[in-house]
Amino acid sequence: AEGVPGHARDDATARVLAVLQRTLDDPRGRWLFAASHAGARSEWALAGMHDGVVEHVTLDRTFVADGVRWIVDFKTGRHEGGDTDAFLDNEEVRYRAQLERYARILRGLDSRPIRLALYYPLVDGGWREWCCDAA
Repeated sequence: AEGVPGHARDDATARVLAVLQRTLDDPRGRWLFAASHAGARSEWALAGMHDGVVEHVTLDRTFVADGVRWIVDFKTGRHEGGDTDAFLDNEEVRYRAQLERYARILRGLDSRPIRLALYYPLVDGGWREWCCDAA
C-alpha cells in the first residue's frame, strides 16, 4: 500500500523475504544485527549542517563493535554478472560520497573511528567496507 502497485506485491513480498532469509543465513548478516552491539540503530534519521545547508539523512544500520562505529547501507539489488569484485568496486565509487556524508553528520555525535560498508544480501560475497576520516 506504500507505493507498490497491487500487481507487483507478490513479487515485492518474495524479494523482501529473500533478502531477510539471505541476511539471516549469512554470518555477516547476523553480525550486523547482533544484540551485543552498543548504540545500535536502524533507519536512524539525522540532520546536520554542511556549507551552511541543513542535510537530512537516514542511516540503514549503525552500531559500535570493538570501539568502532559502523555505518552500513543495505542494498537489495542483485548482480547477475560474473565479476562480483568489479561490481562492488563500482558500487563503492557510486555510494562513497553518500556514506561519507552520513559519517560527517554522525561525527558530530560520536568521536570513535568510523567504518563504512555496503551490504548486498542477495549477492554472494556482497560486502564492501572502508574506513572513513569524517571531519
